[in-house]
Amino acid sequence: MNLEELKNIMHTLLQKGEKIACIIATMGTTDSFGIDNLEYIVKLRDELVKQYNLPYKPHIHADAVIGWAFAFFNNYDFENNPMDFTARTLDSLWDTQDKLMQIGLSDSIGLDFHKTGYCPYISSLFLCRDSADFNLIIREGESMPYLFRYGHYHPGIFTMETSRSGGAVLAALANLKLLGKDGYRSILGHIVTMVGILRSRIERVPYACMVNDYNHGPVTLFRIYPDGVDAKTAYLEESTTPELAGQLTAHNEYNRKLHAVLLRQMERGFGVALSLTERYRMTSYGKPILAIKSYIMSPFVDVAVMEKLLNCIEEARKEVE
Repeated sequence: MNLEELKNIMHTLLQKGEKIACIIATMGTTDSFGIDNLEYIVKLRDELVKQYNLPYKPHIHADAVIGWAFAFFNNYDFENNPMDFTARTLDSLWDTQDKLMQIGLSDSIGLDFHKTGYCPYISSLFLCRDSADFNLIIREGESMPYLFRYGHYHPGIFTMETSRSGGAVLAALANLKLLGKDGYRSILGHIVTMVGILRSRIERVPYACMVNDYNHGPVTLFRIYPDGVDAKTAYLEESTTPELAGQLTAHNEYNRKLHAVLLRQMERGFGVALSLTERYRMTSYGKPILAIKSYIMSPFVDVAVMEKLLNCIEEARKEVE
């Protein structure tokens, strides 16, 4: 989030007398694991409440559905590094947890156990700091006259779906109890280590360019270029120079074709699963930048898989060219 833009927009709305219901901070985006500065957002909200003498506080929600698990490193001993992570992994984990340390400042948090919690798909959690906020969405007993009026089990208060299985919730609880802090630290640390290895390989080849090199999550976004093109120079020029819009489009199409070959490799059983984002971000002149995406989540991925991925890309380049 552009924090200066957020500040300007909030001032503009409040000066008009409009109300701000909620600010949603993202604590780990899907494509590039971007993390908002939650501490700044909370301080800005509080300052504006005082400045404009607001009779309410805009709610701040932390969308941490992916990033939440990295909060397991909030009290990790980075100095002594008891789990013996590599220097590169340690730097990445530190930078990530440094941004996630303030997640408790939010009014509510969204977590998905089915992502970085390794649980079934429907396992999620919405957590409020203040029960009064959560009570705003409950239903009174009068609106559900025949649903669980006795005892201590009242699912109808919170949801229309009273017959949903509790298996996913129990799976989340089971994983948290089984793995604990060190278990999740081990898995996530391994994943970040593998990401570092992949990135180091991409950095060494002239035909590849990493486009999200400033973040430290499980996602690596990169672009591949044809023979004879210096990838890093080409990417920098075509993402900032309007006159090179045609070149950008051609290289977008090249990566689209390359990904199609990689997908066929995977479907035949000898490739590596990679996805594609059609608009990682926009150029300075408003054109979409396409990127191939590696999202490492399996704890069974090892160095051999990373080498295999680069070999698959080499083969795909030959076929596309």
